[in-house]
Parts: sequence; C-alpha cells; structure tokens
Amino acid sequence: MTNTEVIPPQPVSLWRNRDYLLLWLGNAVSSLGTSCTQFAFPLLIVGLTRSIAAASLAYSLGQLPYVLLSLPAGSLVDRWPRKRVMLLSTFCLMVCVASIPLVLSLSSGPLRLLLLYAIAFGLGAISLFYELAQFAALAWIVPKSQLTTAVAQNEVIVGSSALVGPALGSWLFSISRLLPFVTDALSSLILLGSLFSIRSPMQDERRTQRHHLLQEVREGLTWLREHMVIRSIFLISSYVNLTITASMLLVLDIVQQQHIPSVLYGLIGACGGVGNLLGAALCPPLQRRIRIGLALGCALIVFVVLFPLYGFITTPLLLGAVFAAIALSDSIRAIFMDSYRFAVVPGALQGRVNGVYRLILFSVQTLGSFALGLSLEHLGVLPTVGIVWSGLLLITGWLFLSRHMRQATFPHE
Repeated sequence: MTNTEVIPPQPVSLWRNRDYLLLWLGNAVSSLGTSCTQFAFPLLIVGLTRSIAAASLAYSLGQLPYVLLSLPAGSLVDRWPRKRVMLLSTFCLMVCVASIPLVLSLSSGPLRLLLLYAIAFGLGAISLFYELAQFAALAWIVPKSQLTTAVAQNEVIVGSSALVGPALGSWLFSISRLLPFVTDALSSLILLGSLFSIRSPMQDERRTQRHHLLQEVREGLTWLREHMVIRSIFLISSYVNLTITASMLLVLDIVQQQHIPSVLYGLIGACGGVGNLLGAALCPPLQRRIRIGLALGCALIVFVVLFPLYGFITTPLLLGAVFAAIALSDSIRAIFMDSYRFAVVPGALQGRVNGVYRLILFSVQTLGSFALGLSLEHLGVLPTVGIVWSGLLLITGWLFLSRHMRQATFPHE
C-alpha cells in the first residue's frame, strides 16, 4: 500500500477569475469617472459662488457620512446581500451625478447651492455603502493567497485615476461644465453592467437569525477588541493617511509661497500617481519575501527620513521627487495593511470591521485636516512639518517595539 500526497489545487490566476475581472474593470472605468467629478465639482462650486469656503463646505459634506454612518452602514452591509447593495449604490450614484446638470438648469441662487450641497452629502453616503460592500466582496471573490495582488491591482486603479482623472476632468470642464458629470454617470452605467454579469453571491448564505442593529455593531467592535494587530493597523493607517494629507497641503503652501506655476504644481501631483503605480508593482513580490511588520516598518522609516525635507526644499523637481517617494512608500503600506485586513477579518464581519476602520480614518482625517490648515496658516511650514514628523517618530518607534506587529504574518489558504 503506497501513500500518496494530496496536493491542494492552486487557485486560478486573477486574470482568469471572471468575477474578479468584471469587478476590477468596472471599478477602473467608474473610478476614472469619479475622479472627473471630484475634480470638477469644486470648480463648479467656485464658479457659481466665487468662494473657496463654499467649495470646502461641499468637500466636508461629502466626507461627513463616513463619520456619521460608518458603524451602522457596516452592520447593514453584513446583513444585506452585498451584490444587491453594490448594484443599488451604483444606480443611486449614477442618479445623483446625473442630477447635477438638472439642478443647474432648473434652479438658481441659494436653492441651487443648497441642492448641490445635498448632492455632495448624498454622494458621500452612497459611496460609503458601495465601498464597504466592495471590500467585503473582494475578500470573498479572491483567495487569501492572492489578496495582496488583488489589492495592488486596485491600487493601480487609484494611481491611474490620480494621473489621468484631473487632466481629463479639466479638459471636459473646459468644453462644458456639465461634461465631467455626464462622463461620470456613463461610467456608473458601465459598472452596473459589470456587476450584473458577476455570478458570485459575494458572501455566505445570509444569517437566518438577526439581532438588533446595535448588537450587530457591538459584535464587530468585540471582534476588533480581541485582535491587537488589526487595531494597530487601523491606528497607524489613520495617522499615515493624515500625513499624506499634510504632504499635499505642504506642497500646495510651498507652491504658493515660491510662486511655482500651476502647470508644475499639476506635475508634482502627478508624481504621486507615479509613486502609487510603482508601489503597486512592487507589493506582490515583496509580500512573498518579507513579513508584514517589517514591510510596514520600512515604509514608515521612509516617511520619517523624507518628510522633514518639506521644511527646506523649494524647487519643483525636489518637491516632485519627495512627493513621489512618499506616495510609493504609502502605496506599499496601504496594500500590505488592506490585504492583511481582508484576509484576517471573517467574511461575516467584513462590513462591520471595515465600518469601524472608516469611522476612525475619516474622523482623524476630518479633524486633522482642519488642524493642519490652522497650523500652516498661523505657524508656517517648518513648525507644521515638525509636529507631523513627531507623530511619525512615535508610531514608527511603537511599531518596532510591538511584539505583535513584529511577529504578524500574512495568512494563506
């Protein structure tokens, strides 16, 4: 009698995973359309009101649902069929964006501005539900061993949109101020077709027993309290995202102080997209060779070394180089953290745990961005750099001292 070793079948390549490709391609087209709206919407508000503050209020209203609704939205996404949530959210996003030309043609004055603010809030709320359902669906469609590659490929979408979106949005806006929103609505229509074609249910069978919404939220919080690495990832990610916001604000402030032309400012911003794409390309081979704790530590060291340079450099070339290197490091950090989170969090809790993450992330982002603006206005560039850098030193030192973070490994199945 001979013993035969049973070798588990290798998962099919992501490029042959039909449901993943449909989701990825649909999101790629939709993200490009969304970037056009994100670029054109502030221009539209400023053109109507001649006020930067009015445009800032629209941006804040778009972020507010992430602070107010993340916890209940996460629980509802775990309760409802995810594919249906994504379909309904995409349809509502398409209707919201398509209503912008209607608002401009049928209203005027304060009413028109009020309706545009309502659309901004609605877009934020609907996007929250779509993103939570999409993250949970990705963790279901893609095997754990391929999650890093899948998240890296999603980062390609982010980097590409950052490169192409502003240029496309500005060109469309120069032709007609309504054209970017029409383009975005059409991109949502393409995403709808992709989602309808996906065969996967994107989740296990729905639970027959349902609890009160608050109890379901508590289940997600209880799970999170018992997993120190995920909690640490949430806190580190929130501060690093704030650091990226600080990086963008610092570049903008330096550009204004040095009277750097707007074309060069656009090129500096494009360097960030290049950095994102390079980070996405490096992540899959890195994930096979080093632990997540080491990868995050190295990424934070790059932040610690490069971020102080914002206090001294003034030339566009150096600004672009530092911005690109920080974006590359952040891309690697984000891909490792997101893929680890998707792999570790149970499928039935993906919506709730990701909802907690969204709540922490956007709360820090909202309050921190306001504080950064005040610091730049009243203290200047160098003190603001020092404040943010001090926080980077603290979280980097804590990461290397944390045994749980140093020993964390990526689970494979």
